[in-house]
This record gives sequence, C-alpha cells and structure tokens, in this order.
Amino acid sequence: MTDSNRVNEHPDWDVYDDFTGVEPPRALRDPALPVTLYDMLVPLDHEEMYVPNHLEGDGTVHFFAAVEMSNQPDGSDLAHELRYFRAAQTNDGRLVHDAHPVMPLDSRGDTPFPRDTLEWMLMHDELDSAVDLAHLTAQAHGLPFPEPEALLPLNTGVDYRFETGIKGDGNLAIEAVKAWREGNQDQEARLTLASYGMQPELEVDLRELNDLRANEGLQAAMTLAEGMAVASGTLDAERADPRLFTDGPPDPFTTQLEREAMFIRDYGDEDTQPLTPVTVTPEESVRYSFELETVDPWTLELSAQKQWATEDGEIGQDGQTLKTYSLESFEWEREIEREVAAIDHENLLRTFQEEGLEVVMQRAEALAVANGELDANREDGRLFTEGPPDRFTTLREAELAARTEPDPGSWEELLAQHFDAELEPEPHYWQMHYRPVETPDGESLGTALFVTEFPQLPPNFDDYIDENGMDDSVYPTEARTLEMAHFADEKEAERFEAEFRSYLVPGVMDSPDLVPEVAKMEGLFGEWEDMDYRGIVDYMIGIVPSFEKWTTGICTIRVRSERRKSRSRFCKLTLVFDISVPNSTSLGTLFLRLRSEEVC
Repeated sequence: MTDSNRVNEHPDWDVYDDFTGVEPPRALRDPALPVTLYDMLVPLDHEEMYVPNHLEGDGTVHFFAAVEMSNQPDGSDLAHELRYFRAAQTNDGRLVHDAHPVMPLDSRGDTPFPRDTLEWMLMHDELDSAVDLAHLTAQAHGLPFPEPEALLPLNTGVDYRFETGIKGDGNLAIEAVKAWREGNQDQEARLTLASYGMQPELEVDLRELNDLRANEGLQAAMTLAEGMAVASGTLDAERADPRLFTDGPPDPFTTQLEREAMFIRDYGDEDTQPLTPVTVTPEESVRYSFELETVDPWTLELSAQKQWATEDGEIGQDGQTLKTYSLESFEWEREIEREVAAIDHENLLRTFQEEGLEVVMQRAEALAVANGELDANREDGRLFTEGPPDRFTTLREAELAARTEPDPGSWEELLAQHFDAELEPEPHYWQMHYRPVETPDGESLGTALFVTEFPQLPPNFDDYIDENGMDDSVYPTEARTLEMAHFADEKEAERFEAEFRSYLVPGVMDSPDLVPEVAKMEGLFGEWEDMDYRGIVDYMIGIVPSFEKWTTGICTIRVRSERRKSRSRFCKLTLVFDISVPNSTSLGTLFLRLRSEEVC
C-alpha cells in the first residue's frame, strides 16, 4: 500500500504504480542445441541446470554438453556423446553455432575424465587449454576434432562474392553469391548476372566486379551487379521485391529500386504532387528566390528561381542551376554534402539580406560559372532568359557593355582586326592506316583505322619521297595520331576509308579537320595522341605494332523510362552501346542522367 503521508511530502512523485511484473528473461532456442541460451548467452540444460561456460569478448559462448545420438527411427541404438559447442547471436538476430565431438558417454549425466576438467578450465578462463585437451581426448577416441590452430572463428557474418558457373544451356555465367550461417547450417543464395559465349569476355567483367568491390566497396559492386542482371534479363527492373537477394539476413547495401522507394517515401512521388501555389502581385512584378531541393535520390540541386505574373494571370517561371551535390557515396559523405549545400544556400540568403539583389545574383552567376552550369563567355549575358527584364545586371552583361567599338580607320581598329583574325592553319602531311587490335593475350579484336599527321611535313611529302627516296634526314620530330574507327576486319575499314575520303576537299576540308568529330560519332574519345620520337621512327620505316591498349566490350544502359514534373526534369532512357574502352575503364553498366527537356 502507498503511504499517503509520504506522497503528500513529495508532490513531484508519481502516485501510480506502473509495475507490471518482472520481464521474462530472453531465451534463444534451437533444436540442434542441447541447451537454452538466456540473456547474456548463459546456457541451461533441459533440466534448467547451469552449464559451465566461457563467454568471449566477441560475444561467442563456449561450453561442453552431452547430446543423444541414434541412427534408428525408434531410437533403439540410443547413445550419448560429449561435444564442444560454440554459439553466438549476430547483429541481425541470427543464432549461429557449431559443435565438435570430444568423447562417448554412457549417459547424459556421465562424467568420465576429463569432462569435469574441461568445464573447470572454461570457468577459469582457460579456453585455449580446454580446446587443446578436448582435441587430445577426441583423438584418443578416434573422433574428428580439428587441430586447435585450424579451428576458425565462428562465422557470424554475411559473405558476398562473384563466381563463375554454367547455365542449363551450357553457357558460362557470372553469379553473385550471398553466403551466411543459420543455426548450425551454412546457407547461400545465388543470382545469375550475365551469360557469356566466350571465356575472355567473362573474365573481363568478373575482374571488373572484383576490382570494384576491392577499390570502391560492396555498394558500388552490387550496383553494377544489379545493372548487369537487369540488362541480361535475369532480374526484373520492375520487380515487386526491390532486393537483390530475397533470402537470408538483411543486406548492407541498397538496390536501385530500394533507393527509388526511399526517395518516394521521403519526398513523395513527383508525378502525383500538386504544384505549390505562388502569389505574385502586380506591384512586385517579379520574384526571385534560391532553392535547395532533392531532384532525385542521388542529387541535391541549388538553383536561382524567377517567377512573374503573366498577362493571362498564370505564373511564369524560369530557373538556373547553380550547383549540384552528389549523394552517391557513403552515408557520412552524404551528410557532408548536405551540410555544404545548406551552407551555400544560407550564404546566398545572407548576401541578399546584407548586400541586395544585384550583388547576390552576381554571386549566384559566379557560382554557376565555377561549377560548369553557366558559360562564362555566353553571348546572352543574362542569368534568366525568360520573363520581364531583371532588376539587376549580371557580371557578363557588365563585361559585354564595357566593350566599345573602335573608331573606323583608327590604330585600335587595326589592332583589333589583327588579333581577332583567326589564323588559317598551314596544310601539312597526313596519312590513314590500319592497325590490328588485340587483347593483351593476343586474341584478335578486329582492325582500327588511324589517322596520323605530321605538322612539319608539307602536304606533297609523298611526291618528295617518290622523287628522292626516304632516309632518316627527313624524319620529322613531331607527329600525332588518332583512332578514328574500329571494325571487325580490314575490308570493312577499307570501305569506310573510301567513303570518308569522298567527302574530303584538298586544301579546303582535309582529314585532320574532320577526324576528331568522326571518331566521337563512332563512339571513341576523338582526342589526338602525341607520338614520341621512337614511335615516329618506327612509323616512318613501316613498323605498325598491334594495338593492345584497347579492348572491346558491350556497355549496356538499361534504366526505366520515367518523366518528372519538376523544373529539372529527368528522362531515363534505354540505350545500348558497342564501344571501345581502355582496359582500365569500366566495361559494365553505365548510367546516364539526361537533364534536357528536349530529350524528354
């Protein structure tokens, strides 16, 4: 009974008794264990009697216990055996354990030597000695107990790896494997990522997955694995369960679908969100603002916005992206990016309050230029290209306004004409040639068409060689080369070369003028590579080495088509490319984000 006088002396006390009884102890049971584990993994036998044990700092409990054994359904051959057990509970709640036989027993309660000694050693923190003695005892009885130094720690984790396999149709395949322990059994789940007709193709992708896992972590590797599985059709991009593995403990990584689901959960589906009403009064004419928003699950965007009232009473709107912040990283890095974005946003608002509209818009312009969102040399110097005239002047507008035309016939006009004139490049010698393409192992990958130019040689250098012959006195010291296209064989390369040359006009439109753009159209980088002197000499004497720096792979981009109703709309397309890339470059799934309304 509660003492009312004591309660009155302490009005801050709770007069209600919330005690509902002692909470029952937490118990872990497994039919394969001869004990029940309570609270801090304290083992009690079937009679609720304490079992001597040793609890390690990593949460693994060690104990010896008797078990019943029988090979007959009716138990007519019932026998008993003392076994050494290890058990632990994982962070995701699994109970894992293993056992090793030590010695036979006449009964469950039989205590022959050294059973008592083994239990005493555990209770006195002499685990290593207990394991050594158990090993010697098992050897004496002819039982399979592993060598103590070969006894690996109890497997409480989840392992992920990539392996090769063979599909039912006989094709080679890469599989993502998830392995874990449940109770006293090892479990695994497998997902086929892609199938291959040739071993070299498989080895390239397998090496890429393993390198990505080693260098960038499990999340990056599994993102690539998911893309490969979706591209090959072994995983549904629109599956109801967004996980990569549907069995086993929770995965420490997220899939593309899981990230999309989290985005919709946190920010809503943009396709169903109503537009936020904005009021712009005639007196205000135009409103400006800075917005920091999540435009997709992987990107924050800081933008400058302009809103105005149109003649028909609608709200006009224009925006300029100032900076984007990537959230495709670890959680702690994402938090840093969010903090940086918040600081940039706050700085713009503070600048507006302290220094006014024009200063803050010029700061915003500089921020957009610094991050590649706005061209510093644009002809239209405005920050916003739509709506009524702005109440501020941008840095670019001020720069353009400061330019004055020189007086006709003045020295200033002559100097301006001199420096503005674009110097026509002198024509020089160039050649087209073929180089075989091979893997580092010598496997043929086709033929590459190259263009090599020599700035120091005249365009009629071939005529000079025909007349005077070639010697090392005429070797140039400067040359550059570029891979223009890649073909399955030399015949295709020759047809392409003939077609290409039909477009050339000597002295007006030569090969070096077009080659970079043609290479880019063919899916290559389109960048000239300077040749060293050794390479120039080899070329001049006719040595054409095989092209081993490159390999060919299929890069598949397969993303759900989606349309967003926001200022920065996103279209996700399904594209397939056949490209040539360096060995060190990723051959797996490439993700493109297209941010153009025209594309949408």
